[in-house]
Amino acid sequence: MIKKTIAGVLTAGLLISGAPATAKPAPRHKTAVAGPRWDRTITMTADGFPVMGNPDAPVKVVEFISYTCSHCAEFSKESKIPLDAGLVRKGKVSVELRPFIRISLDEVPALLALCGRNDQYFGNTAALLAAQGTWFKAPADPGYQARWQALESKPAEQRMAVAKDMGLYKLMLGRGYTAAALDTCLSDQTKLDWLTKQTEYAGNTVGVVGTPSFLINGVLQDVYGWPELAPRINAALATASTARPIIARSR
Repeated sequence: MIKKTIAGVLTAGLLISGAPATAKPAPRHKTAVAGPRWDRTITMTADGFPVMGNPDAPVKVVEFISYTCSHCAEFSKESKIPLDAGLVRKGKVSVELRPFIRISLDEVPALLALCGRNDQYFGNTAALLAAQGTWFKAPADPGYQARWQALESKPAEQRMAVAKDMGLYKLMLGRGYTAAALDTCLSDQTKLDWLTKQTEYAGNTVGVVGTPSFLINGVLQDVYGWPELAPRINAALATASTARPIIARSR
């Protein structure tokens, strides 16, 4: 259930053209990209988390993510080209995203990110983080606090009110969802209980204390951004290349 502290968090300010005329005509034929686009491959772990990339990638990265974490949004932006469009696409690295409920408000975007098909999850996550600066702030309507607190005994309705007041319905409707589908996802107490349990496991067993946090081939790293994580991934790739070749299953 979303706690009264959500309103307090917001109030406290923690959220505070066409081609040129001289352009040459495009060639009629383009060279095809060799091999599969592994960034389009989504599989599921045994415990229910989506993974993007080659299932046999020699380096497996797990990111623990909070949708209200500014550093997570920064990592998503900085890693998109070198990681997602580079190492993942080439089949060298796979990426698993695990939501981490850092504060109560994380429940809302986490449920929205997981709404719908498994192959929508990474796009939803990228969109939510890219727009974080527009929705992670106090709503313009000053009555939001009273409205949210009045729904304390109705957590599903409270999550819907939060999502609407913060503009998250509008964002997700723009991604092709219906309001009814979003209502259903925000009412999914079973999934929320699972997210809460997974967050507790990450903190108590894995040792995650903040976001973003990363595992590389099962080992928790003591770095929290792309500039620091990239050399760790490259080192793991170098180690893997001396041990065995990259195996890429055909899709």
